[in-house]
Amino acid sequence: MRATLTATPQLELRHEDGGAHHTLVLIGELDVASAPLLEAALRRIGTNAAETITLDLSGLTFMDSAGLRVVLVARELCDGLGCELQLVPGSGQIQRLFEVTGLLDQLPFRG
Repeated sequence: MRATLTATPQLELRHEDGGAHHTLVLIGELDVASAPLLEAALRRIGTNAAETITLDLSGLTFMDSAGLRVVLVARELCDGLGCELQLVPGSGQIQRLFEVTGLLDQLPFRG
């Protein structure tokens, strides 16, 4: 099942529900204004016995430290639930944020 959740003009969040496997596709800007939308979606998914949560960052055009924080919240949530977190890499600019913060090799990026 696919649902679009939009709470801010700068971020569109699409939830692809595959039973125990969930993908959140992020399109636009993940920043201080939109990070709460992603965090709320992650917490809702976490109550559904998820085995895998994938964050697809490939549609992001901008991400700041608030966006980085909510990605770390996703990792903590998955650790606590015993589910797997996967990240689809974003653009070079997005990946650079993970690189300069020393998190690029600490997070489970696919491919």
